[in-house]
Amino acid sequence: MKAVNLILVLILCVGISSCAQNKSLLIDDFEGEISGGAKGTVDFGSGEGSSVDVTASKDIKYQGNQSLKIAYDAIGGGYMWIARGFELDAKNSSWLVKHTKIKWNNFDAFSFYIYGSNSKTRVSIDIKDNTDEMWRFIFTDDFSGWKQIVCPLKDFFARSDWQPATADVNGIIDFPVKSYQFEPIAKAKGTFYVDNVELIKTQ
Repeated sequence: MKAVNLILVLILCVGISSCAQNKSLLIDDFEGEISGGAKGTVDFGSGEGSSVDVTASKDIKYQGNQSLKIAYDAIGGGYMWIARGFELDAKNSSWLVKHTKIKWNNFDAFSFYIYGSNSKTRVSIDIKDNTDEMWRFIFTDDFSGWKQIVCPLKDFFARSDWQPATADVNGIIDFPVKSYQFEPIAKAKGTFYVDNVELIKTQ
């Protein structure tokens, strides 16, 4: 009888674990080295007068040992990006899970935790699909402290201001998604912190 009960408990635990994995998948936690450049772990940069600095924060974090700290100055006409994923210039900026190994049909949203300062800054999160088309979701820093931002895939819209020269702009998110990136929308200056990027199932 004890053996049967043990087997039932193990089956139940496996089932619960499977359900949890089907509801969310952690793809990025910003642990370890944070660096830029060709061999860096974060692909970031700026131009036309805007500037950005990306480092690790061990003081302000949602979980684990650190979060991603983004200090930015976004001016009108300028641009910046802070990206993680695959096929980026920073060769060590990949996620915890290979994008081609993800069962994308299991999820319907990106989510991440951000430490807000109620700055009223509008921030975009862009995703690059399998044909290099860029898709955008915008949220506003109108809160203080840590908050989970949920970005339903159905609410992303194709960028009309810029697309990579290699993009097949077909109006469809082609999976697997290769990367994501953040960009504060000008005019804005400040610092925010990001932690625990996940794919989630909201329905």
